[in-house]
Amino acid sequence: MSVTRKHRGKSGLQPTVLLVEPRAEELEKTRALLGEAGFRVVPLTRFEAVVPIFEVVRPDAVVLAVHSPDFAAVAVVRRLRQLGEVTVPLFYLMDPDQPEAWRFCLEKGLGVDMVPRNLSGSELALRLQSVLRLRDAVLRAKESGETEAGSALHDELTGVYNKQFLLAMIGQEARRSERYGGPFSVLACAPQGYRSFCKQHGEAMGERLLVYTAVVLGQTVRESDVVARVSDEEFALLLPAMEEDALPGLLARIATRFELARFQVEGKALKTSLLLGAVSFPDMVGTPAQLLNGAIQEMRRRSREARRWDVGMSRVSV
Repeated sequence: MSVTRKHRGKSGLQPTVLLVEPRAEELEKTRALLGEAGFRVVPLTRFEAVVPIFEVVRPDAVVLAVHSPDFAAVAVVRRLRQLGEVTVPLFYLMDPDQPEAWRFCLEKGLGVDMVPRNLSGSELALRLQSVLRLRDAVLRAKESGETEAGSALHDELTGVYNKQFLLAMIGQEARRSERYGGPFSVLACAPQGYRSFCKQHGEAMGERLLVYTAVVLGQTVRESDVVARVSDEEFALLLPAMEEDALPGLLARIATRFELARFQVEGKALKTSLLLGAVSFPDMVGTPAQLLNGAIQEMRRRSREARRWDVGMSRVSV
């Protein structure tokens, strides 16, 4: 399938994609695909040139081909983040027949979205279009946040978005997906044993744990993802262009990142973990509230299964 719709960036200009691919033949194929989809493409074959070119071009998105054994793309992402360039969507372009590269980027890829080279040729363009549309919507919402009315978009305690804003963004992404195609996912999470934690350590320490959770989520997910607090202890995320097959790796990455970060109480690091669950569109369809509730119910189902497993294993060990 060929994607020919034109997507306009700021001020009506074509969005610019910085494409980095050492293989000349693959570079030309991807450049042609993105050009046909309405993107202005700046092609590069050398990873060491990315940072200086980035600072001159200021692209709307960056696509970096991943090749083993050097994985230079990951080093470039690390450098961009050291420079503070975290508002531009980043993508790894992956060969589906290189499992070692997928595993490396899942473990050390700094949370950057991974896109397989696709026979239909449309997946990368659709993902870029989806992420840029959502990014523009979020930026508009943030700009409105400069007004008094815009302050209602955020949760006062954690600073992330609130449930109302998240539902509005889910509705917008659902309409976009129905019109143009492409998946998205909704993820729910909560600190495990939150209420017991509050009983033991107090409400003020519980609030600190929620702020800690929001910070870790913000550091782990992509810049284009929307993080919101949707109840006392529950958070939810809108993940544009995230298909169901990619969710297990993302859930594992978030869980690992949360466990590696250390939450301290009275100078002692506590082992903390997250309950996680997610649903994907179009595998699940419904209103924004139904999609959010579906993710929460999946999180709770996974939690019940984990508890049953723990009980079963303890009985076996006895």
